[in-house]
Amino acid sequence: MLALIAAVAAFVSASSLLAWFGGAMRNPVEARISRLAPVGSSSAMKAPFSDRVFMPVLDGLTSGLIQLLPHRFVSRVSRQLLAAGSPMTTQAFFTLALLCGLAFPAAGLFFLARSSDGVAGWMIVVAAFLAFAGFIVPYTWLRRRVRLRKLTIWRRLADVFDMVTVCVEAGLGLDAAMRQVAAKLKGPFSDEISLMLRQVGMGRPRREALEDLAYRVDVPEVTTFVHAIVQAEQLGTSLGRVLRAQSLSLRVRRRQKAEEMARRAPVKMVFPLVLFIMPTFFIVTIGPMFVHLTEYLKD
Repeated sequence: MLALIAAVAAFVSASSLLAWFGGAMRNPVEARISRLAPVGSSSAMKAPFSDRVFMPVLDGLTSGLIQLLPHRFVSRVSRQLLAAGSPMTTQAFFTLALLCGLAFPAAGLFFLARSSDGVAGWMIVVAAFLAFAGFIVPYTWLRRRVRLRKLTIWRRLADVFDMVTVCVEAGLGLDAAMRQVAAKLKGPFSDEISLMLRQVGMGRPRREALEDLAYRVDVPEVTTFVHAIVQAEQLGTSLGRVLRAQSLSLRVRRRQKAEEMARRAPVKMVFPLVLFIMPTFFIVTIGPMFVHLTEYLKD
């Protein structure tokens, strides 16, 4: 019975995962057209089985899971997805977490049931641990993606600030300077700048677009840079001076952070030194003495 339940759960989890990935990889234009099309009995029956059965069930389970979770946690996950470059929506992320939380214990119970004859208490503990790990794995992946993206943006900020400063001092406007940065430099920050320029081109105020850029990137230096630009435009001060001051300040912070990491290195080296090097040193130095002492006591 346990093997049958585990096999059914594994099949449902794998089928739901494949259906969800198939829906996520579908062309967004086709998906929007299909939603705008009139819904009738014939069109509903022509829809794929995954769209008629699996996707509504997954959406319902995910919506229930989101309602059970704390609102602050859901908001933090949404903010992290935005800082990670919006790889998926919030509901899609929790759907993935739900599928992993179901697939991990199902696969574990399936293999454990094949290797043993009865149901043991430790199997339930292992299944609970695997379910917890299945929920944690997507969140860990998201945090790692956010950290790497922020680090990549932070490393390119000095070049971005220098290029913007040079373009502004050469006579270009801020939008044209940002456009040059987006064209010359490649990376996640250039993509965010391109998105900001598209928003400005569609009629959104520059201040709101810049603040939205700082909110999406979620890097303190970018937030300071945006606030300096907004204040310079409001007060009518020289934008080139402000940009040059921000560039110099960023380079000072980079040097200070490098010095901080260099000062942390000796402290971090203590633990591998104590755990790996010192025992080997004691074995090499005290080992022969101990062998001679053992032979002397035997005699």
